[in-house]
Amino acid sequence: RDLALEKLEEIAQQMGYSAIKYADLKQNKSSNYEFSFDRMLDLKGNTAVYLQYAHARVCSILSKARVANPGSDAGDASKIRVTCEPERALLSTICQFPEAVESTVEDLAPNRLCDYLYGLTSKFTDFYSECKVIGSEEEASRILMCEATLKVMRKCFAILGMEPLERI
Repeated sequence: RDLALEKLEEIAQQMGYSAIKYADLKQNKSSNYEFSFDRMLDLKGNTAVYLQYAHARVCSILSKARVANPGSDAGDASKIRVTCEPERALLSTICQFPEAVESTVEDLAPNRLCDYLYGLTSKFTDFYSECKVIGSEEEASRILMCEATLKVMRKCFAILGMEPLERI
């Protein structure tokens, strides 16, 4: 019981750190800065809370996929096949990651990586809302898409100095 409470406090602390850090980094350095806890902790929109929730969602999908298909490795099962627009949009955004990092570093503008991460998260949310992953004909391919999304999200979190949460 104490362990569960400890874990909950740890998650809350990481969420708070992420919210403040992300709110600071997403600001364009040439615009006025406005500090607002309400905006930082909003569940919708370009906030760390939204990004962390999406990250936890991807982790949950991949965990459920492992439970549904124990011993299987989606990477060996097939290649990625694009069958619908949300898949194409997600994969296109994933492929833009190197340019987002390059732009961020060249201009010392972390807000660009924040914008990219928010865009990726939005595309994943669209994909997840419109495309069944577990139990679909395209399951193996869609699991690979989820894995690619997770890897890029984690790289963005690492660059931004944020700890990704696997459960919320």
